[in-house]
Amino acid sequence: MNDGMHAYLEWADLGEGRRKREFQSYVRNVAEARYVMRRVLRIAEDRAKEHGLEPLGHQALLQVYGAGDGITVSHLAGRLDIAAAFASRLVRQLEDMGLVTRSASATDKRVTIVSATKEGAEKLAVIDDDVHRYVAFLQHELGAEERHMALSVFAFYVGLDPDSQVAHAIRAEVGV
Repeated sequence: MNDGMHAYLEWADLGEGRRKREFQSYVRNVAEARYVMRRVLRIAEDRAKEHGLEPLGHQALLQVYGAGDGITVSHLAGRLDIAAAFASRLVRQLEDMGLVTRSASATDKRVTIVSATKEGAEKLAVIDDDVHRYVAFLQHELGAEERHMALSVFAFYVGLDPDSQVAHAIRAEVGV
């Protein structure tokens, strides 16, 4: 078992004493996970800019399109961790670009529903194709241990049960 997976297994079910013993390995995993996250986010941000969207606008469009039947401005603000007024301005910018539409909720006319347009979905697809090419290159740069360290921290961040199928699959790949 590599140090990263060992630290995850220990960290996932620990008491205070064990947490202190495994802290350096855990922090090493956090550093690797944050490095990978930062690299992937930077790739996505750069690709979005190259295709005419600011990173937050790209994130907003992802949230809107990912919501399927639309998303309220306040829910979008929460998903982006920004003020509702700022989300409203962001939606207006995306609407001016023809990437989203706004409409009043059928149940509450005070609530605005934001939906992606066909052009918005197409813009996301083009950016996503570009992101995938760059991420594939990043994946080849990462070694197996780096990938497993990052995965172990992602698993911890999302509260993955160490006995889940996904955790077992991660351990199986590592040879645990």
